[in-house]
Amino acid sequence: MSILTTLVLSAVFAPFAHADITDSTHINKIDEVVVTGSNHAMSRNLLPYTVSTIGSRQIEATGKTQLLSVISGAVPSLFVSQRNMFGFGVSNGGSGGIKIRGVGGSPTSGVLMMVDGQPQFAGLFSHPVADFYETDYVDHVEVLRGPGSVLYGSNAMGGVINVITKNPRQDGVHTTLTTQYGSYNTWQTTLSNMVRYGRFSSLVSLGYDRTDGTEDNFDFKQARLYAKIGYDISSKWNIAADYSLVNFKAHDPIYARLRNADYIINQDITRGEASIALSNMYSNTDGAVRFYYSYGNHFIDDPNHFHSLDDRFGILAYQNFRPWHMATATVGFDFNTYTGKIPVSGGNTSGNGTLERKSITEYSPYVTLQQTLFNDVLTLNGGLRMANSDMFGSHWLPQAGFTLRPIDNWSLKASVAKGYRNPSFRELYLYPPHNPELDPESMMNYEVTVSHAFSQYLNVDVTGYFAEGSNIIQTVSGKNLNTGSFRNKGIEVSAMSRPLDVLALRASYSYMHTSLEGLTAAPKNQYYIGIDWQAMSKFTVNAELRGVGGLYVANNVEHQNYALLNLRLTYKPARFIDLFANLDNLTNAKYMINNGYEMPGMTCMGGVKLRF
Repeated sequence: MSILTTLVLSAVFAPFAHADITDSTHINKIDEVVVTGSNHAMSRNLLPYTVSTIGSRQIEATGKTQLLSVISGAVPSLFVSQRNMFGFGVSNGGSGGIKIRGVGGSPTSGVLMMVDGQPQFAGLFSHPVADFYETDYVDHVEVLRGPGSVLYGSNAMGGVINVITKNPRQDGVHTTLTTQYGSYNTWQTTLSNMVRYGRFSSLVSLGYDRTDGTEDNFDFKQARLYAKIGYDISSKWNIAADYSLVNFKAHDPIYARLRNADYIINQDITRGEASIALSNMYSNTDGAVRFYYSYGNHFIDDPNHFHSLDDRFGILAYQNFRPWHMATATVGFDFNTYTGKIPVSGGNTSGNGTLERKSITEYSPYVTLQQTLFNDVLTLNGGLRMANSDMFGSHWLPQAGFTLRPIDNWSLKASVAKGYRNPSFRELYLYPPHNPELDPESMMNYEVTVSHAFSQYLNVDVTGYFAEGSNIIQTVSGKNLNTGSFRNKGIEVSAMSRPLDVLALRASYSYMHTSLEGLTAAPKNQYYIGIDWQAMSKFTVNAELRGVGGLYVANNVEHQNYALLNLRLTYKPARFIDLFANLDNLTNAKYMINNGYEMPGMTCMGGVKLRF
């Protein structure tokens, strides 16, 4: 039996898991509390939708600073395209494309990134910039697998990734410095400070990362800031504000070389974001209103100068009510307006290379209702959004589902939901394929999940889904048209186990069949196994196995099949210090995700974490 076959069989028959179980002593996954998919904290078991959680310890155990690298493959059916040692980049040769169940687009505009419930995407291209999301200020990540358009609007057609940031829980000042160095002259450093004093709390995180990359002139540098403050006005009201700023400089000699050209793509990307939120919490009602603003300034030399500007202003408002016994209703309203401008086209002389400032305004009311019946045996859930746009008109987006708990430790969930995505400025106006007459894409998703807690030591979920997309934007005879369609169907298995107090296991497996040929960043199957072992009071071992099969890269490249074994060793000589080593791709697997970009072989990083 080959090593790869052994690994696959291990993935299938090992205890499956996708959540961070090291954060608690006992397993209670069925009653895990999440906020994604409901706009308020509630039991995961009451939601008819599929939500996966990755906790702070699992994030930290990977030793990675880029958040999307942590979650790719660790959540069933979630895959992120990657390149180089780290650094996703943008534009030609960039990576960071996100797909959930094969849906996401290129660039990613069908999976919505959020931070604390606030939608994230660049106004010009309607997709997130992958290097904007770092791990140092993240408490946990919640992933909604399937359409979230009723609650979150456009771009949530394929799913939602909600990044929940840290909050200081104890009075005092707590500072952490983490620095590591290793392969390819890579250096990553983070300084974080959390303060809680009475009603006031704050979080400030500074970071700097750099690498020489896997070959000459393939380097990447990034500096980042995240700051958040909060104040409890009273026991019922809270006000909070945050600001984040990221700048990265990336260089890429590979993209041009693949096209027999002799130049290096240089990227200088800056993105910023700020928001202020007022929230309330009463016995029978709670809600929030948030104002936010984001902006981007992108310079790309390829070798001609390309310069783009974008910004976005939005308002999120919702209120949850408990109108009668065992019922919860949510009434919400979203408003956002975003703009984009390209004063310099990057040398395109077709007449469509530059773009004068364009804007789109969207406003959408929505309502959801959830009712639990028969002493918690049955929960019904439904919702409806009226998505309005000054460019794309009005669209009705429904969703409905139920959760049935016939006996203890068993749960059956089923749902149907519609997702949609508005065309981006690029698809509407930029470059020769542009078409200002495009309509939104849409998708219907059907899924069923069975969950069972076999004991306090093992929980298992099995999900089957069928997704059908229509009006998909494709380039036909040199023009963007709403002519595409797809049918994706698959199965997802996940579970977690803690057989011993010092041993935690988590894993997942997913299989997908698609009607589309040449679908990139969407493996036919993938598996993940994670192990956390407290070997001694001062020594911890974190290991993970990530496997991918049937990954399409390009017509001239064989489908990729690979397994990556990563290991993190941590030694704690004192309460305030951790010494660690990260060993990635121990099997030195050779593989490719982006066409022409060979991924690194075995890499090593060593570092220290100080608390004071």
